Amino acid sequence: MQELISALRSSPQLTQKGKLKSLWRLIPQVSQVDGNDVILGDDAAAIKTRDGYLLLAGEGVYPPLLKSNPYLAGRTSVLTNVNDIYAMGGRPLAIVDVLFGSDFEEVNEVLRGISENASRYRVPVVGGHLTEEKDFSSLSVFILGRAEKLLSGFNAEVDDDLVFVSNFKGKFYSGFNFWDSSSNLSGEEAIKQLELLPQSAEDGLADAAKDVSMAGLIGSILMLVEGSGKGAEIYVDKIPAPFEVPLKEWFLTFPSYGFILSLRPHSPPKVQERFKKLGLICEQIGKVTSGNQVFFDSDTGDRNLFWDLSVEPLIGYKEVKQSNRLATKSPRHK
Repeated sequence: MQELISALRSSPQLTQKGKLKSLWRLIPQVSQVDGNDVILGDDAAAIKTRDGYLLLAGEGVYPPLLKSNPYLAGRTSVLTNVNDIYAMGGRPLAIVDVLFGSDFEEVNEVLRGISENASRYRVPVVGGHLTEEKDFSSLSVFILGRAEKLLSGFNAEVDDDLVFVSNFKGKFYSGFNFWDSSSNLSGEEAIKQLELLPQSAEDGLADAAKDVSMAGLIGSILMLVEGSGKGAEIYVDKIPAPFEVPLKEWFLTFPSYGFILSLRPHSPPKVQERFKKLGLICEQIGKVTSGNQVFFDSDTGDRNLFWDLSVEPLIGYKEVKQSNRLATKSPRHK
């Protein structure tokens, strides 16, 4: 267990997130749009409207992936943005992209990947910026969405069950720690799986969630509990993984379809039934706790401290008072 903890703590996925601490103090924790607070640091910015929320998010693509497989980079740029919107309980509306490509072939492959995946997810590409620049490549994609009820990375509460949702029918790209469970799905199948998230929010079964991003499963749990001002116990032996992926790598993998839900104790059975009906993985892998410590628990009864966020923040979110938080919770939480 200590070997696993050391490997995870020193991984690029977590150390890169940790570098944000020195920059986070330069960014306002809370901005305002039309007099309403917009809290920074969630999977998407949630802008209050009369009938719900507009969601705004953006993702940069890992440069080595862009150079080695520009088509896959284009597809992935759409996938990660779409996931961010659904992780917030929303549905995507439109995409714009900013691409610097080193040659025509690279540009063509990137745009082909973006176009095909945007079409598959039924999200129109409505503009962006394109420059062909020799010896330089960069891709960022931005997305607009809309939600009736929010899922938020700031809403985890003590005694919530941490539930991991994923799709194990896929292929592992070990060089990029990428589990591709999306490419083999039709657009209808992919959307049907993602729709379970806003449906759970709208039915009052969930209000706290986090997309499993490039920080991997463990990094995403850390961000969820740090943003909520909580801690967690993670049941390491209960975390499901595809049989062909080593557990240490799986903890740091971007799973293409992966979400952490922080559910009130009565909700998991109802939520699990919905996901499992579509053949998806939906398992409880931990518990939200008070304090700011994250522990790894094993079936043998061993407990090991993985991270103390009060001593060593991951991102360095500033404390947000409850009065400033988004009013996302239904009356049952009052």
